[in-house]
Amino acid sequence: MPATSVAEHRAQACAKLIRQVHAITAHEGINPSTLHAIKLKLAALAKRAELFPGADFAAPVAQGRNHPLLVEDNDGLGLYLTINLPGKEAAPHDHGIWCVNAGISGSERHVFYRRTDDAGTPGRATVVRLGEVIVAPGTGMAMADHDIHSTEVIGTEPAIGLALYGYALVRFPSVAWYHPELGSTRATASRRLAALA
Repeated sequence: MPATSVAEHRAQACAKLIRQVHAITAHEGINPSTLHAIKLKLAALAKRAELFPGADFAAPVAQGRNHPLLVEDNDGLGLYLTINLPGKEAAPHDHGIWCVNAGISGSERHVFYRRTDDAGTPGRATVVRLGEVIVAPGTGMAMADHDIHSTEVIGTEPAIGLALYGYALVRFPSVAWYHPELGSTRATASRRLAALA
């Protein structure tokens, strides 16, 4: 594929994906079945590695970087190419919005949790581990609103993939972080009011 056309082909493929996602969710909304269907569509796009050459995406300065591919206006979807370096990890957290990931190269472990307390004590929370998924080329994972996961890049190469969120990153609600060993939780400020003002 000529270098001058890669960006155009990528933009067309990303726009097609977003149209497909809207078609999938138009009648049923977001549920386990529609999230699975979206995951399959995102994994199919991620398999087209020729659309995502490394030269088009700067490497992270620190441990990870998100490159916007298609971000809808207002409360629309956000599609990103993610690059996370070996060893990068994130503690258990809840985005407050659904997301789907698919691997282009490398491997990232996603461990899933369930909160078990009644959220009655500020700053305190207990979570239990449910299972894990390795996101690698040809595979993906999907999370509903308020699902909890941790992430870790495994192996010696960066984990490069696609991430689709129910809201763009700049319009994320408050993200809740959990510390299972201490039984504690903290929340980041919501970006939604500032972004939508």
